[in-house]
This record gives sequence, structure tokens and C-alpha cells, in this order.
Amino acid sequence: MQMEDVLDKLAQLSPREILGYAIASEEDAKRFYEALAAKSGEVLGDFFRDLAKAEASHKKILLKLHEDLFGDTSYVVPEGIPFAETSVKVDTVVNLIEAMRVALVNEKTAERIYSHLSEILPEHRGIFGFLAAQERAHYASIRSHVEYLEDVTQGQPEYVNAPIEFFGAQLELYLGPHTRQ
Repeated sequence: MQMEDVLDKLAQLSPREILGYAIASEEDAKRFYEALAAKSGEVLGDFFRDLAKAEASHKKILLKLHEDLFGDTSYVVPEGIPFAETSVKVDTVVNLIEAMRVALVNEKTAERIYSHLSEILPEHRGIFGFLAAQERAHYASIRSHVEYLEDVTQGQPEYVNAPIEFFGAQLELYLGPHTRQ
């Protein structure tokens, strides 16, 4: 299902259902980043672990808001609206890049969901604005890592098809994110 389809389906739901979806998607994103961390070398592993922690923090914020709005933390996840694909097999560098592209879609979708929630629950615009800004920052960070990995592996089939474990720190010599000029 495309991002626009997910957003269209969510727009037809109640705020409680959308919030339930957002809470569950933060948990899904956390698991996704933990899986990527387990497959990555030290530097990228730390990056993904930090993203997983941020997603866990977002879930806590949303659960508190759910409790404030609806009196409990028992959220309902609407059926028929999938989360981002989390079954990407990551065993080569090209698979890692593919998984990170999935993460980009995830982050952009989350940002748009929070922007939508800020419109339908304007009294909580500050919280949703903060979460949307966080998702934009995640997107930019992931994009910079994708661009780096694409640049480093371009025209290098021995890099693209190499097992993640083989490279470890070799692909991570660049220690900080950057973006293409």
C-alpha cells in the first residue's frame, strides 16, 4: 500500500483510531530500527539504536496523550492499514540501503500523520508539531546515510553485494551524516 493510500484511509477514521495507529506504528518503527541495528556495524548500529529509542519515546508521548484524551492507554489499531514493510532481509549492503529507503517512507508517513492530527486536534498542535519535526529530522538523517552508502558503493559491485558483517566499519569510515550538494 502506498503512503497516499495509508493517509487517505487514516483521514476517514476518528482521532482515537488515528492515534491508535500512530502509537502502533511507533512500536513497529522501534522494532524495525532495532532489527537494523542488530545487522549493522557499530556506527550505523548506534544510529539505528538511537532511532529506536526516539520511536519508543514518541510512543510514550502518544500513550500519555491517549490517556489524557480518552481516559486510558488501551489504544485500538485500525484494521486494513498496514505499517511499512519490516520484513526486508538485510544481509548485503544493497539490502541495507533498501531497508533504509523503507525507513524514509516510514518517517515521511509519520510526519504527515502528525501534521494531520495537529489539524483535527488543534488543542494538541504543539505535541504533534514536535513529533512531526522529530520525524522530519529522522528522515533527513536517514537520507544522508542512504546517500553516503549509495555514493560509496556506486559502481562497486563488490561493495553492493558484500555481506554487511564483512564491511563492519569499512563502510562507516565517514562518521557523520551529510547530504549531497
